[in-house]
Amino acid sequence: MRKVVFVMVLILLASTLPMGMSQPWISVFEGKVKIGETLILGDYHVKITQGYTNNSQVQEPYAIIYKGEQIKDVAELKDIIEVEDIRIIPGSFNEETQEIFIVLQYKPTLATEITPKAGTSLEIDGYSIKILESSNESISLKINGNDMLVKDNSSRVYDRLALVYNEGILRVYHAGVQVKIEEKKDYEIYYPFEGLKAEAGSKIQVPITVINNGREDLNLPLKVVSKPSGWEVRFLEGGNNYEVSKINVKTGSSANLILQIDIPVGVKGKNSVSFAIGNETRKITFDVIEKEGMEVKTPLLGVEAEAGNIVTFPIDLINHGDERGIELEIKEKPANWDAYFTLNGQRIRSFLLDKSGQITLVVETPRNAELGKHEIKFSVNGMEKSVSVFIYKTHKGEPAKLILSIVDDGGKPVAKAKVQIENETYIADSNGVLERELPKGNYTITVSKEGYESKEEKIILEDGEKKEETVTLKRLSYYFTVEMESNHLTTGFNNQPSYEIRIKNLGKEDDEYALSIEGLPSDWAVNFLRDTQSNLEIKSIKVDSGEARSVYLRIIPSFNAQPGVYNATLRLRSSSGNEIEKRIEVEVIGKYMLSIETSNYLVSLKPDEEKSIPLILRNLGNTVTNVNIEVNAPKGWDIKVEPQKLAKIEGKNVETVTLYIKPSKTTPAGEYRISIDVKSDQVESQIQLTARVRQSSSSAYVGVIILVVAFAAVILMMRRVGRR
Repeated sequence: MRKVVFVMVLILLASTLPMGMSQPWISVFEGKVKIGETLILGDYHVKITQGYTNNSQVQEPYAIIYKGEQIKDVAELKDIIEVEDIRIIPGSFNEETQEIFIVLQYKPTLATEITPKAGTSLEIDGYSIKILESSNESISLKINGNDMLVKDNSSRVYDRLALVYNEGILRVYHAGVQVKIEEKKDYEIYYPFEGLKAEAGSKIQVPITVINNGREDLNLPLKVVSKPSGWEVRFLEGGNNYEVSKINVKTGSSANLILQIDIPVGVKGKNSVSFAIGNETRKITFDVIEKEGMEVKTPLLGVEAEAGNIVTFPIDLINHGDERGIELEIKEKPANWDAYFTLNGQRIRSFLLDKSGQITLVVETPRNAELGKHEIKFSVNGMEKSVSVFIYKTHKGEPAKLILSIVDDGGKPVAKAKVQIENETYIADSNGVLERELPKGNYTITVSKEGYESKEEKIILEDGEKKEETVTLKRLSYYFTVEMESNHLTTGFNNQPSYEIRIKNLGKEDDEYALSIEGLPSDWAVNFLRDTQSNLEIKSIKVDSGEARSVYLRIIPSFNAQPGVYNATLRLRSSSGNEIEKRIEVEVIGKYMLSIETSNYLVSLKPDEEKSIPLILRNLGNTVTNVNIEVNAPKGWDIKVEPQKLAKIEGKNVETVTLYIKPSKTTPAGEYRISIDVKSDQVESQIQLTARVRQSSSSAYVGVIILVVAFAAVILMMRRVGRR
């Protein structure tokens, strides 16, 4: 009921909404139609039937729209259906009564077009129209005495008339058609087409469905009414292809048939076959074309393959006529698959065929192909064929394995070459081989090595693929490297060590290299030696291609050079113009001799008595810095040095500091060692003093008294013991 209301509202809106210059629709029928009935509207027949959709087990209402004998459309009565001059608006379907509410609209024809003026009258097929008033905004009129207002750029519908007013022009459309309902028959016959194009010598099978709408079972005879001479026409049972002459269709059910037509060779032009099912006669027309003088046979229709493999299908071509051109085309293939034709090992798209021949369809399956059956469609001179490949194993998601071999232009492996794959860097092994597992994708690979030109390669890796690639590096004519154990060199006034400079000629040609150092004081001596055993100086050295040689650098500072670090540049320039610079540091080690002296190494003093001792710091070498004096004395003694720290002592200078010593009050008499350490950034020195602590005179007297008392006590005890 709700759907009927929706349809009525839609019709009302369609008659009042502005429509511009578009032609309006006029409702010519509104009502319920039973399954099996047909609405007849001029040349159009709308047959209401039922069928299954999307594997549903419930039949849904359908409309079969004919124009004459031609089927224009078969559509489910679910949404608005528009075919040429008619429009079907379906409403609700009552399964119990097998009725569906239908609104049938018709696209009317233009009856007249005028510039309206007040008082103008029109007569159209029994409709009296009188113009009352008109303006640019609207027109007011009467139709058969009924008032109507039509606004500019809009339309109104009155019965079978549609009035469109636009820019001062009134167009009147009239639907001069009548709708009749043809009651349903006891059975219906349905087949998908009534005319088709066929080739001479071909076999055509037309599926036919017979639906019993009656209340009784039907026994319907089958008969071929007419056929062209030489044609073979027969009815086959739809399931098992048995030839039949009669069918039994139970009430409310359907039966499936196949009308098989064998068209003989040599026939062409328009032909027709008439057949009868029960008392209903139907006709199918054929546009027969001459059989091509060529046959296409595919012995293999389907094969199994592992993803990533190449599959071939032989195609036999049999030419019955003169030499002809053959056009080949791949019509359909799975995404990312490749399919092409070959003849004698070459890819082809067209060729000349004399008599008979064989071509090959090559199908390249991707390594990430999905499991299951995949179809490839192709055509040979317009004749479409298809084959299939069943993928039983796939490599989808598996990493690819790349094996990269790096060689020089002579074919020899290049060891330890640097390989950059996108943003990652790897080093090949000593045999010039790099193996990596990588995800599927497109990669840019850059290979480089000292003495070789860099090489960039682009590769494509598929899922699970094992790809071996060889990259050839071109060796440079001139290229060399320089190696040193350290860029920090030391030298001094008494010792000047030699440092090895290793030169490797990695170029294809022999080369000679000039040696020099820049940045050192001009009065220093710089020697490049052939070896460490001799003093033979050289200015350049020749190195053969692929060889390495060493020279030795010795630096002698001037006598007045200050200790410290000097920055310099070692430069090697080849005869080819190539140049290498190495930054080095030369540290001059100075002569440091710092001593500490005193005039008295034995000090005599009493407990709690302080004495001062002058200490002489004598620098016989280069300047020393951050001089600190540390004293190690018995615990409890009061020790001071003034000054204890000196910022520096210039070379050949002497500094004097004072050491203060004060034993504690309880220090027993005796001799004590005092260590004095002088430490600087460059050198250390040490001396030891002896402190002799003596007791005071009062202490001596006390000691004598104690001894006398002790002696007297002993004598007294001896006498007493002796009496006993």
